[in-house]
Amino acid sequence: MLLNTAFIRSCYISPVLEGVEAHYGVTPADLGIPALLLQDRMTLIPFTEVSKWFEQIELLTGEADFMVKIQQHLTLQGLEVPGNWFLRAPDLAISFRRINHGVCCFQSGACYYAQQSGKILKWCYSNPFVKDKARAHDSLRVAFTLFNAIKNYVGDSYSPRKVRLSGPPIQQQETEQLFGCPVSWNAPQTEIWLGIDQLLMSTDDYCYMPEPVTASIPLSQLEKYLNMPQPTDTPKVLYEMVNYSRYYGLPNVDTVAALFNISRQQLQRRLQKLGFTFTYLSGYILCNQAIRYMLEGMDIAEIASRLGYANTHSFSRSFARFRRQTPTQYLSQLKLENKKPL
Repeated sequence: MLLNTAFIRSCYISPVLEGVEAHYGVTPADLGIPALLLQDRMTLIPFTEVSKWFEQIELLTGEADFMVKIQQHLTLQGLEVPGNWFLRAPDLAISFRRINHGVCCFQSGACYYAQQSGKILKWCYSNPFVKDKARAHDSLRVAFTLFNAIKNYVGDSYSPRKVRLSGPPIQQQETEQLFGCPVSWNAPQTEIWLGIDQLLMSTDDYCYMPEPVTASIPLSQLEKYLNMPQPTDTPKVLYEMVNYSRYYGLPNVDTVAALFNISRQQLQRRLQKLGFTFTYLSGYILCNQAIRYMLEGMDIAEIASRLGYANTHSFSRSFARFRRQTPTQYLSQLKLENKKPL
């Protein structure tokens, strides 16, 4: 039994939630999303959860075309990339490659790539982890996001040659008007068809920037970009699923099994094959997350609350099982290490 699961970062799905709230007044709280989950912009969210949110949004707004109505919010500008690296390239061709290769740090299980046919280049997005009604919503999300990235170079009046979208049709006339080209549906993947010559068009923003752009990432932050698990990396997928579940309270085996859409017995058998118990795995994950919060300057009481513990005593007891010292002692040691001269 594989626990294949794809993840997407909070910052990559936030434009949808922000757009829905701005246009419809439907808040993340209305969708049952904890505020803390969205505060950390690099949080990994199972894509199955995002699919459910899309279906909930359609239900709460009463509109299947909500993604069309919020299309101006769907941009790459909000991603946590130093210097806005994706969109600060001298031409669309370089930005195109940066996005195709770089987005893997923000969404797993999906693929962004190019297909060339003569003088037509198809910008493709394939996501086998989105199902049913959510397919059309996700396809529109990415198509508008990429379309807005293209317009950053060729201007707002630009229209692609053709757009192909997954899922059933949604507001055909309005969608074609926004893209300015023919749009077809029920395609196996999302495609935006471009002319090859348009890839070499530059942006004035790049040529006349008042300050030099830096794309360097501090080593202390690098792990945040590299912790995206591949769907078949079972130990890492388990780690991130348990870590995600803590936003809804102290992790438990039933909650995590439900997120995988399997029974608790199936999950426990899988853990046994990997040599874990759920108690050990969740305790280890929460301990690691506690240390990250310490490094960010949080106090013990706030960390205990964020991790879902009933009180600081419960948190301290669990932490000591893994680190052989209390959180207070560990935090004091960290402070001493930071004071040592280089």
